[in-house]
Amino acid sequence: MPWWMKDKGQIHPAKVGMPTSMSGSMASLSPSQLNAAIMDMLNVNQSGYRCQNACRGDPITTAGQRNQMIKMLAIILIPVLILIGLTGNSFGTTLNNYLYSNSIRSTLLFSLDMAYMIRALQRERDGSALYLSSIRPETKGFLLERYQDTDEAVQTLPYWPSSLSSTRSEFDSSETFLKTLNRHRYELDTLQVTFHDELITYSDWIEVFIKWFYKSITEARAEKVWKAFVAYQELLVASEYLGRERAMGVIFYTLGEFPTREEYLYFVESQDTSNASFAAARQYSQIAKEIYDAKIKENPDIMRTIKNKRAEIRSRNTGADDNTVGSLDEAKYWFENMTYFQDIIKEAQVSLALTIDGLLEARQKTDLTNIIIICIIFSAVLILCPIIIYAVYSLTVEIQRCSIHIADRTKALSKEKKRTDTLLYQMLPKQVAEQLKQNQEVTTEEFVHATIMFSDIVGFTQISSRSSPLQIVEMLNTIYSCLDDRIELYDVYKVETIGDAYLVVSGVPNPNGKSHASEIASLSLDILEHVNRMEIPHIPGTYVRLRIGCHSGSVVAGVVGTKMPHYCVFGEAVNVASKMEALGKPCKIHLSETTANILTELGGFSIRERDNFVEKNDHDLMMAFKGNVRTYWLVSKEGFSPLDSDYSAQDTTEPDVKPVTEDAPTGPAIDLIPEV
Repeated sequence: MPWWMKDKGQIHPAKVGMPTSMSGSMASLSPSQLNAAIMDMLNVNQSGYRCQNACRGDPITTAGQRNQMIKMLAIILIPVLILIGLTGNSFGTTLNNYLYSNSIRSTLLFSLDMAYMIRALQRERDGSALYLSSIRPETKGFLLERYQDTDEAVQTLPYWPSSLSSTRSEFDSSETFLKTLNRHRYELDTLQVTFHDELITYSDWIEVFIKWFYKSITEARAEKVWKAFVAYQELLVASEYLGRERAMGVIFYTLGEFPTREEYLYFVESQDTSNASFAAARQYSQIAKEIYDAKIKENPDIMRTIKNKRAEIRSRNTGADDNTVGSLDEAKYWFENMTYFQDIIKEAQVSLALTIDGLLEARQKTDLTNIIIICIIFSAVLILCPIIIYAVYSLTVEIQRCSIHIADRTKALSKEKKRTDTLLYQMLPKQVAEQLKQNQEVTTEEFVHATIMFSDIVGFTQISSRSSPLQIVEMLNTIYSCLDDRIELYDVYKVETIGDAYLVVSGVPNPNGKSHASEIASLSLDILEHVNRMEIPHIPGTYVRLRIGCHSGSVVAGVVGTKMPHYCVFGEAVNVASKMEALGKPCKIHLSETTANILTELGGFSIRERDNFVEKNDHDLMMAFKGNVRTYWLVSKEGFSPLDSDYSAQDTTEPDVKPVTEDAPTGPAIDLIPEV
């Protein structure tokens, strides 16, 4: 018995062709499928921009959790790293400004000591020029005093700038410079050196120191001190050229005239340059201007004397004054007045340097305060960053845990939804159920072309009297389960079961043209072959026998009820099909003339006409067929092989059947066999 078996008093239908069980349809979804289902349930539109897709996460799968964790940590780490970078950049910039200001302050304060050394060199240059102009014991003594002042100024320098060694070899160190200076002093008496050579030599040395200072402070970036720096540099230049003017004036008054015109032009150039530089320094710095005005107010005759001496030098050289007699006293007087004027510049230079140092110190304090604040912020970021990262990590883990919990609940909900849908689709057509789920109104619809099949268990009353209620329920469940499995193979819809009656319709709710009759006919032959072979386990030797009736016509279908909605079909065709089943015979398929005509037109079926039976005078049938009642037996179908040909041929004769007359409907593919 390949299509059924008996086990513990139950009848089991054949498994061949049965659809997957409900539990199988509720199989566990994979994590990715479940995640997609969750996204679909949440109506998440996954077809967005790349940025939107990148921001979405998959908290279900392991790879998705890892990617989500990376994204969450990146959201925190990227701003933190940017903040650390900006903080580090600000810290580096502020620290660099602080160190640079400190370097400028050191250079500026060192320049004061170097300015003292430069003034000593300028005086030594003037004394050397005076000595060469007038070699006398008193000029030699004046020069020796200048030597001592210069040596003391060089030796008292706090340090020797290392950058000077890259200019000339004699500036490698203070000792080297002193050796060079002493050698030059020695050569002053041994070699024939002119005062012009002396001026050039000392001026070159002084220019090296001035250039070093220029190079050290020209890159100062402080907005508040750049004017003061410019004024300070102009004072250095003014002091140097004023010293050159003083030296040339000493030569002039010692000799009574300049030996050549070049010395005069050199004097004029030095004078103009010193005046221009000092004027620029007073313009850039209010301090230089105030010191100058104060000194002039204290000694108003000094500038008038210097102005007269300058005019005297110019007049003698141009020939306006013929006095060409040199005077050592005049030379000393000129030297003293110009030295006083140079001291004014020196005082302005020192005051300006201290002012610049105060500004740089204030900026250093501000930078130091900013450094402390940045360090505090940086420390706070470093302390809070692990805490924030851990908090985000914990929150992400908790979110993922909740996501998995929601996924499990969604999975269970998905199973229940599918189970509910499956049960609902068994009660109602799928399209009707979907309309009800969407709260849409389901309208009653008329189907003109439909075929109805009724089936009934022969002798059900006698079988019930010999069976317990549980046995009846188990028997009906097994039989109807077998029928449900068979109808899945055809384009039919099971309307309902009432007791032992089974109602199936084709062409409803999905119209299928004229195929409704062939679908019902094929189903009828199929269920007869399966169900009529079933033996009732609690009544050995007794087999289930069905009586089937079919009719084709128009019906009206719709949903009835609200608490327990049911899809029902109504119409005269339903009543006629019920009559076909009631007036049929066991193990036979009773067809109305309408159904037989459609099968004849379709072809492929073997039918026999039924005649001479009393029930054909039934009032309802006569009303339905307008007094001419003709019915038929469905015997077989082309290509359909019964499982047991001997069994299927049983009970095929009936005394009340006569041969088909010539006016019976025929078709090219129908085999009308008269009953014997």
